[in-house]
Amino acid sequence: METDGLTFKDLAKRELLDVLPSEDCCVRAFLSAVSRLAGSIEIAARRINLCLRLDSYEVALKLTELFKKLYPTDIELSVERQKNQKNAKQVCVLRVPMGFAKQALSDFELMREEDGSFFGFVQGMPQDLLRKGCCKKAYFKGLFLAGGSVYVPDVSNRGQKKEGYHFEICVEDSVLADDVMELMSDLRINTRMSERRELKLVYAKDKDDVLAALATLDLAESVLRLKAIIDDREAANVLNRTIICETANLDKTYSASSRQMIAIAKLRSNGLFDSLPAQLKLTAQMRGEYPETSLNELAAIMGITKSCLSHRLQKLEQLADEIE
Repeated sequence: METDGLTFKDLAKRELLDVLPSEDCCVRAFLSAVSRLAGSIEIAARRINLCLRLDSYEVALKLTELFKKLYPTDIELSVERQKNQKNAKQVCVLRVPMGFAKQALSDFELMREEDGSFFGFVQGMPQDLLRKGCCKKAYFKGLFLAGGSVYVPDVSNRGQKKEGYHFEICVEDSVLADDVMELMSDLRINTRMSERRELKLVYAKDKDDVLAALATLDLAESVLRLKAIIDDREAANVLNRTIICETANLDKTYSASSRQMIAIAKLRSNGLFDSLPAQLKLTAQMRGEYPETSLNELAAIMGITKSCLSHRLQKLEQLADEIE
């Protein structure tokens, strides 16, 4: 489904910006996840900046508000083109200056700190930040905003058919991927894992799990939108199955009628039609008049039971088969 050229994923991420966390503990968890997937450390002239590369200026403004909620500092925003990529799109870069950047790296549990110095990155998710259920949910929102995608059966702007339901979180290392799987399991979302080049994908393909993921993200409009798609597709599938069944029944009716008409024609060509018993002769005449009618309908027209009609037609075919 698309609205004003936006895909289902675009609409979901736009909706997410309206349901971002507000409590400080949840804001830290959310920004930790975003920083982990979209962030990098920039070192210049002994200064350390925490940089986040984001898809849109709108997202950058929302994150700036959250950073300022925790750290009273000016956040630099700029637009850059991604390096080392042909036809690379522009990204919005959010920079947290030194001092608050170092505090954020510590608060978000992104790097190990000892005596005021950082000496290594923390693997996996920040366990101390995620002790409460609300913070786990906030971290999940950050993962989806920075590295998530959701696809539904639809036709994209390029006319490419998308089949099936798909929700995924894309990360760079297996330790974090394992933690994301465990987090989503805690949130009652069943997932699997696969690889795409050097990336790890934690994904769900069952429509109920995709719905559960969207509901956990508090994306009420997206949930309703997906439910409508599911209902439409299931209604279409029922209609298709009905059409297929009716077509099969028609094919079966036409096939049986063709056999019966051939048998009657064979009896006529061999001079046996006029010597048929009255009931069989009447049946042959009626079948000739209604060649495409089903047994039920023809039996009703003749005022006899379906089983009686079926027996008479089988008898006509048997008599025709006996002709050498």
